[in-house]
Amino acid sequence: MTAETVLAGRYVLDEVIGTGGMGRVWRAHDPVLGRAVAVKEVLAQPWLGADRWQQTLREARAASRLRHPNVVAILDVIQTDRPWIVMEYVPGRSLHEVVAERGPFDPDETARLGLEILSALDAAHRAGILHRDVKPQNILLADDGRVVLTDFGLAVAAEGGVTIPKQVLGSPDFVAPEFARTGASTVECDLWSLGATLYALVEGAAPYHRPSVVATLTALAAGPPDPLRRAGPLAPVILRLLDRDPGRRPNAVETRQSLEAVADGEPPRRAPAPGSRGRLARVGRRLAGQHRWRVVLAAAGALTLASVGTAAAVALPADEPAPGPPPVHACLNAAPQPGATAPSGGTGAFALPPGWRWHTDQTGFTVAVPATWTRFQAGDAVCFRDAIGVRTLAIDPAVTPTADPADLWRQAEPDVAGRPAYTRLRIGPVRAAEGGAEWEFTWSGKHARRVTVTTDAGRAYALSWFTDDKAWPRDQELFRLVLSSYRGVS
Repeated sequence: MTAETVLAGRYVLDEVIGTGGMGRVWRAHDPVLGRAVAVKEVLAQPWLGADRWQQTLREARAASRLRHPNVVAILDVIQTDRPWIVMEYVPGRSLHEVVAERGPFDPDETARLGLEILSALDAAHRAGILHRDVKPQNILLADDGRVVLTDFGLAVAAEGGVTIPKQVLGSPDFVAPEFARTGASTVECDLWSLGATLYALVEGAAPYHRPSVVATLTALAAGPPDPLRRAGPLAPVILRLLDRDPGRRPNAVETRQSLEAVADGEPPRRAPAPGSRGRLARVGRRLAGQHRWRVVLAAAGALTLASVGTAAAVALPADEPAPGPPPVHACLNAAPQPGATAPSGGTGAFALPPGWRWHTDQTGFTVAVPATWTRFQAGDAVCFRDAIGVRTLAIDPAVTPTADPADLWRQAEPDVAGRPAYTRLRIGPVRAAEGGAEWEFTWSGKHARRVTVTTDAGRAYALSWFTDDKAWPRDQELFRLVLSSYRGVS
């Protein structure tokens, strides 16, 4: 099969981007809709006869009815000499990759991730669909801010439990004990796998991980999971999900309540361990390691870049224990509060992407943000943060203009210049009819860009954006969407 193969006269297969026990995944192009898609090719298996292939197609069609922001969408199901499943292409990194690169998550971060994964699983279970392979490798941190459960195309219908040869599907590190014994999959099996996934996210390894498959399955059959050392308040819910008796495991409602209790607690604030060098001392610390924060602003519609006086400052997470440089923006030091939301609205001048929502703030501005982001307040600033604390948008809707906006950034610079490895990249004007200025700088592996903005009516505001530097090339489209959607106070 060549890279130019066209599937069903429509989907142009470009390159293989993943392989697994059931087949491989292609990145493809759909010229009809003009977008990238992912295509799963289900390869021949000794146990997968014609009847089972037909069942795979039926199950994929059933999964295609799921429409949920935390579930990768199945767009088409095709049968040639083997099944093909066309899915939403979701650029991003798997949780497995993030943990391998940056280390485990903190308990509150893990709880927030768990809520997103549970939401996807619960939606599937309510639709009568089992996933059967919940694990960090099948959960993406998407570039659009979502936490997405993938590989629903090979899920099975939840009708009294389904038995499939257990040597084929599922990772030994994340399969429930009863599945390892019998090959029968149930809702309770999926919840056990969720517990094992949460364990791996917070501890850095699966609960029964051993050097070989045989050793892992032996440990799974023999006794309790390895001791939890980092889970803290998350430990009780993980251990309940990992109960060997399926009947004693919590259901989705109980699990959600337990995870919410952990997620809503104060984020752990502890000094960096010796040698950690720059790990963030707040939500997102272990996820991104050394972040570079960046802010991008684009004029849209009637908005123009202009001068600002008291502009929104960019918050820098404290890399060192107090005392230290003061924070420059409250949004990065504040924790979202439960239920911190505001009315939603919209505008006909901007096409809202799938999985996004309009937010009309009580202060008067309107902006489009990913639906899973949380809105909270930090002083006069309005803040939005993604589900795992990596991306933060700060909006100061009303600031005081000054004659030279570049002076604003020069005056603010001393608060940041004391940070380790601070380097100014630029302070200067930006191209705009009414003027404006930006400040771009780096420090300790982080990156920030700050821009001041005004409307035609002369009302000034400032937007700040923070993200992982490694995600910056992929995040630019996300930034463009958010910033082009912004409508200031009239």
